[in-house]
Amino acid sequence: LSLDFETTGLDVVEDRVIEFGAVLYSTGQHKCLDNQGMLVKSDKPISPKITEITGIHPAAVDRFGYEPDNVLDIIIEMMYNADAMIGFNCRRFDRRVVENWATRVGKGTQVSGRHWIDLFQDLPWQVPMAKLSYVAADHGILNLFPHSALADCQTVLAIAGKYDYDELMVRSQSPVVILRARQDRASNELVKQAPFKFRWNPGMKIWWKPVKEQDVTEIIQSSPFPITVEKGLTIEELD
Repeated sequence: LSLDFETTGLDVVEDRVIEFGAVLYSTGQHKCLDNQGMLVKSDKPISPKITEITGIHPAAVDRFGYEPDNVLDIIIEMMYNADAMIGFNCRRFDRRVVENWATRVGKGTQVSGRHWIDLFQDLPWQVPMAKLSYVAADHGILNLFPHSALADCQTVLAIAGKYDYDELMVRSQSPVVILRARQDRASNELVKQAPFKFRWNPGMKIWWKPVKEQDVTEIIQSSPFPITVEKGLTIEELD
């Protein structure tokens, strides 16, 4: 099940879903079995900034939005029919959004404990990570409606279809670790241009990258500059 939410903000506890998209997909038949995309009524205001980002206007939600309880029931049923969830940056956001939503209405056990494949973390380490639309473009895929929940779900499946699903499942089970570039100042350009893109954290003043534990040895051996594993640091602290 490819699942995506647009929300009133980035707080996975306090903010609310205003659009939901999902595609139930058969990897054996290569067929979409069920497609759902709808606006969702919210008891939290939609700010002009969120409208600018998502294109979702409060008037549209008021008129065309479905009741949250009805939408959640649809999501739970679709999750029940899926062997795994898949998304982009979904472990950090969409998974937590739906789990907190369900918990608020006493249905937390119906969505918890599911297996999630996250293309933001689980694709092969050589794939540069960026926004979903950019990653899609690198794979020759055009996301026609970025930040439309259903379109983002379809785009995720199109990217996943470029890979072996069994391999993605295995990679999704490998823990995430943080790598740190230990280059000298003269090698900064090497870090910036590395195909396995590092990110700069201005607070800690370090170049870092989240990777799958199974890839660490290969990445370190292929790097033109020193890399170390940073234990004790998390994506949430650095991003």
